[in-house]
Amino acid sequence: MATPHLTAMINSYCRAFINWSCYEGIPQYDSTLAGYFAATGYQLHLRLDFTTIGKEVFLPLRYFSESGYHVFDFPAVERELATDQLVPIDAAHFLVVVTEYLKDSYPQLRLRQALDNLAAWPAPALLGDVSMASYNACIDNLLQAPAPKIHLVQRLLRIIAILGYQQQADETTLLQQAYQSLEQHQPDHPLLQANRLSIPCELLSFLHGEEVIYRPFPNPLHKAFFSPALIQPKGKDHVYSRYFPKENITVSIRPFDIDRDLEMVHEWFNREHAKKIWKMDWPLRELETYYRTMLPGNAAHSYIGEIDGTPTYNFEVYWVVRDLLCDYYDALPTDYGTHQFIAPVDPKQKFASPSTQSMLDWVFAQPQVGKMVGEGSVESLAALMNKAHVGFRVERVIELPHKKANLNFCYREWYWAKFPENRHITTQKQTTHATTVSI
Repeated sequence: MATPHLTAMINSYCRAFINWSCYEGIPQYDSTLAGYFAATGYQLHLRLDFTTIGKEVFLPLRYFSESGYHVFDFPAVERELATDQLVPIDAAHFLVVVTEYLKDSYPQLRLRQALDNLAAWPAPALLGDVSMASYNACIDNLLQAPAPKIHLVQRLLRIIAILGYQQQADETTLLQQAYQSLEQHQPDHPLLQANRLSIPCELLSFLHGEEVIYRPFPNPLHKAFFSPALIQPKGKDHVYSRYFPKENITVSIRPFDIDRDLEMVHEWFNREHAKKIWKMDWPLRELETYYRTMLPGNAAHSYIGEIDGTPTYNFEVYWVVRDLLCDYYDALPTDYGTHQFIAPVDPKQKFASPSTQSMLDWVFAQPQVGKMVGEGSVESLAALMNKAHVGFRVERVIELPHKKANLNFCYREWYWAKFPENRHITTQKQTTHATTVSI
C-alpha cells in the first residue's frame, strides 16, 4: 500500500486513542530494537503500544506535530513480543493489527469491508500550499463562530501543522496566539474551556462502515499554558540549587539522564519500601521503555534530586490536561502534577522537607503553573504527611485504574503560608545553566 494511506491511518488513530508515544534514542537493554534502530539510523520513532495483544509498532518520526498531523518515514515495523521478531508492515497489515486490538471494544468492526475498500481511505496530503494568511482567516472565522465548528477546528490545526512542518512558524506559538485571540474576543468561547475536543475519528468510522464516530482529543489550544522548562527541559545540567542552613545541606535538581540514571533508579524502585507504593519494580528493559517514551514527550518529565551532590530522590512533573487524572476532576490547563520518591529509608538521610520544598520551588517558579496537583496512594501515610507539611490539602479520594488515591491540591499561597520565607525566593539563571535561589 502507498505510504500516504498508512500516514493518514496512523494520524487518525493517534487523534482517537492514547496508547502511543514518541520513543527516543537507541535502547541499551533491548538488543532487537537497538540493532534495528542502529541500522536505520533513526533516533526518534512513534511507538504504538499494542502489548495487550502481544505487539508494538514503530515508525521513524520525521516531524512531530503539536496539532496532531505527524510526518513519518518508512518502513513501519511491527514487533511480536513473544518472539522479538520485527517485520515491516503496510497499511493493510496495520489495519489488521488495529482491528485485533479494538475488537473487544468494537465487535461490530467490519474488517473484510475495510480491507476490500482500502483504496477509498481518505489520505489527505500533509504538505500543502498555505500561508499565514490562511491561518489568520481561519482564526477570524473561529472568532465569529458562536460555538466550536469541527471543520474550522480541523482546518486550523492542519494549517498550523503545515506551517510548522514547512518551518514558516512555530506550532506552539501559533496555538498560543489562537488561544489569546479567542480569549480576547470571546472569553466564554467553548474552545477555551474544553479539555477535550470532539474530533471525528476517520479510522473507526471507516472500519465501522457507518456514521462518523467521534472521540475526545486533547485540546491543542492549551499549549498557551505549556511549561517547556518543566516538561521539555534543555540539556542535562542542574536547573535548581538551594542551600538550607538549618540542615546544612544543598539540594540540587537536574533533568533525568537515561544513560546516567536508569540503573540507579532501577535499584531504587526495587527496594522493599518502593515496591508496594511506587510499583515500578520492573525489569530494566521495561523501565528503559518507560523513560524513552516519557522524556521526549509533551506530557511529563522526570528529575533527579541531589543532596550535596548525591542523588537521593526522584520526582516527575506532569501536565494534568495530558494525563488521565484530568478525567477525575475539572482540571485546568495551568494544573501541573508531581510524583515524588525518596530513596533512603534512614531518616537522617531522607531530608524530606528540603527535598519537597525544592520541588515546589522549582515548579512554582514557572509562570504557567496555577496550582500543583497530587494523587498519592491512600496506602502511603508518609506521602500524605509530607504533602500536608508543605501545604497540600486533600480534596477527596478517587479511584484510579491502578490505585485508590488522595486527590490533593496546593497553591503558591498555601505553600508560602507554611514557609513564609520561601515567598521571597528568586531564581536566577547562571552561566552554568543551573538555577540558584536566594532569600
